[in-house]
Amino acid sequence: MPAVETINPRAYLTRIRNVRRGVVSRSRIIDSIASGSLTTQEICKKSGLSPPTVRYHLKNMYVEGLVVRRRIKGGIRWSLTGSGQKTIEESL
Repeated sequence: MPAVETINPRAYLTRIRNVRRGVVSRSRIIDSIASGSLTTQEICKKSGLSPPTVRYHLKNMYVEGLVVRRRIKGGIRWSLTGSGQKTIEESL
């Protein structure tokens, strides 16, 4: 039996269909960058996802305003904006 992955409420997007695999992938990306800004490669290493998968989801999350990107020497760093659905604990 496969391990149950936790779903981050911020992983649900309004502009696309939220299939389980995509929501799980976005949750892993959100968990990876929750502690600070990272490059795409760093997100791949922390989340265990492939670079095309991470880029696809970051693009969709960027369009929805969940992440911001900052150009720095050596690449682009991604970080969370604080937008999106929150857990009950975060709302209190």
